[in-house]
Amino acid sequence: MMNLNGHLLYLDITQRCGVDCSFCMYADKHRNGINFQMSDTASQNLRALINDPSVKRVSVSGEGEPLNNVAVFHQILQLSAGSQAFEFISSGFWPHDMLTDFIEVTDRQVHGNGDKCNIRLSGDSYHMEKIRHKPHGFCLDYWLKTPPDALSLSFRSVDTDRDFTRAYLLEQLAEYGWDGRVEPHGELDDILWAGGQSFRIDYKNHVNPSPSTPPGYLDLADYISALESKVGKPFTLGSLNPHPCENGIDLTMKPDGRVYLYGAENVLLGNIHHDVFSWDGLRQRIADTPLLRQLYTTPLQELLDRLDGDLTASRIISEANNPYWVVKNLSQEPDLIERMIAG
Repeated sequence: MMNLNGHLLYLDITQRCGVDCSFCMYADKHRNGINFQMSDTASQNLRALINDPSVKRVSVSGEGEPLNNVAVFHQILQLSAGSQAFEFISSGFWPHDMLTDFIEVTDRQVHGNGDKCNIRLSGDSYHMEKIRHKPHGFCLDYWLKTPPDALSLSFRSVDTDRDFTRAYLLEQLAEYGWDGRVEPHGELDDILWAGGQSFRIDYKNHVNPSPSTPPGYLDLADYISALESKVGKPFTLGSLNPHPCENGIDLTMKPDGRVYLYGAENVLLGNIHHDVFSWDGLRQRIADTPLLRQLYTTPLQELLDRLDGDLTASRIISEANNPYWVVKNLSQEPDLIERMIAG
């Protein structure tokens, strides 16, 4: 069986969103989107997956805004047996009084379970122009004055917006009377310092950049190179862990319960409401499926080099501009996938 450890369980709990960001890859799902609803079988599956010692993090977000299904997020937290790391990725669009209630309820639950949870707020210009109740300065002020017991705070942005994000967060701090500074940390992350505390800022490369996207974003090859520098080894699909740790499985659950490996979404693994999942079973599925085995064991750049000179592949790589979305889009071209596998 393949050596895979340090898994990421990514739970998309909603397709609903009213923020309407112009770069959103899931905007077509928002009008008639669904919320994930917990079933008995889903609860049993998630409990087993969450509490396995091979899991490094459970990340909760959505093809929409997860605050639109926060009750299910708290149900997911209840499944933990303790000593687990959770993450909640959000625009934080709620009014500040509702956001305070959310922080306090979540902190009590996470602390009571003996877990940790990172609240990760989007901090790019695409979100900021849409969000009426700006959460960033409010949350920073909250963390600096009354740090929660079990919650940390961080931010995420797109790589074209580094200067915007840095300036915006410092302006937000100043509005609440705090001085801050941003310490650059490589191509994909910064550290925001204020009041003796540090807050991470992560940058993702721009997916599906339009012709109007400002210059400055990393192309796919540069983004893969930046990821490899960050973890100290070649990039393969899955959950990246720093050298010398083994990589893990990157498992994604959609709001309707369908389960995939992130990026390889042409291979349906089953449904969380009807099938039984285990990390050992998933390891075996990867080992037994030629495409998945290649994606998890061969550096992605090497696989893409096998398609060098193909105009369709070149177009997909340029347009998607993200390793997971490139694989997802290439999977719609069976001949290209066969060439990647064959070598």
